[in-house]
Amino acid sequence: MKKILYFTAIMLFVACGNDDDSVIDVVAAEGAITALAATGTVAQQTPAEAKKTIYGKWDLSNSSKSIAASKSNACAFDYIEFNDEDYIMSLVIEDETITAFGAYVLNEDAAGNVSSVELKFNLGASDITIATLTNIVVVESDDDLSATFDVVLSIPEEADFDACNTLQGEYTAEKEEPMAESVGAAGNSIHAKLIETWMLASATMEGQDVMSETLGEPCYYEDANGEEALIEGCSNANSISLSFSAFGTYSIVWVGSNQGTFVEAESWGWVGSDYTSFYIGNQEDEEIVDIISLTDTQLTLSNYGVIYTLVAQ
Repeated sequence: MKKILYFTAIMLFVACGNDDDSVIDVVAAEGAITALAATGTVAQQTPAEAKKTIYGKWDLSNSSKSIAASKSNACAFDYIEFNDEDYIMSLVIEDETITAFGAYVLNEDAAGNVSSVELKFNLGASDITIATLTNIVVVESDDDLSATFDVVLSIPEEADFDACNTLQGEYTAEKEEPMAESVGAAGNSIHAKLIETWMLASATMEGQDVMSETLGEPCYYEDANGEEALIEGCSNANSISLSFSAFGTYSIVWVGSNQGTFVEAESWGWVGSDYTSFYIGNQEDEEIVDIISLTDTQLTLSNYGVIYTLVAQ
């Protein structure tokens, strides 16, 4: 059974907008996105400094620990990505990708520097800490960035990926390159505005409300015959969030179902140079989404006749 349930056409999203004037031209200027290449020792930094240092997508798939774990069919790290306020952690268990998403907390010592980073995860009732990172150091060598850190995982059994608690230890991760559009993106550019976490407010198709069906995605799974089946006694999620990252990752999170929190993460990128549509997924199985309008606080997207309304978190 798939842990992450696919959604109608990979699940599209839309947020409320008005006229065509709200979709503006991209302007080349000083970057408005959080620093893409900060370095330093996090234990010697304030929370504001540390947030810039850890920001970005960190590839753990080539670390010696992850390679050893994957060979033994145990859980292995794929990547951890930090945005301004939240994180995405991708894990692989027996060739199945498990994605965790949530807020992160920068804990301070008596001097006001960051002593640890806690990764939070919502199991339906409340946020819990599933991982703690310490001794984070980011360095640059030959224009490449890498990080070393210690991690302790405390994933509860009910999260269904507690086998990954064996991953604790010291890791080295390479920082992936940001999207080309993220480098020097102006604050009023379409790209910079889209880099945000958005909350789904409504979903309609041909004037009909389909929000309930969209919130009900956690209640369906693919059975042995490849057919969609309903989980008996399942309750709908009560919220859906969508995040775009400056490093080309998007994630959709369903929270509030009695089946737990469900997360889907994929790659995203722009279609053409007019910044009016983007793709989701890989080149073999990508979905195209049209931007109807975009402001600092609202986004409207369209796909296959479905209109999703989202507001900035």
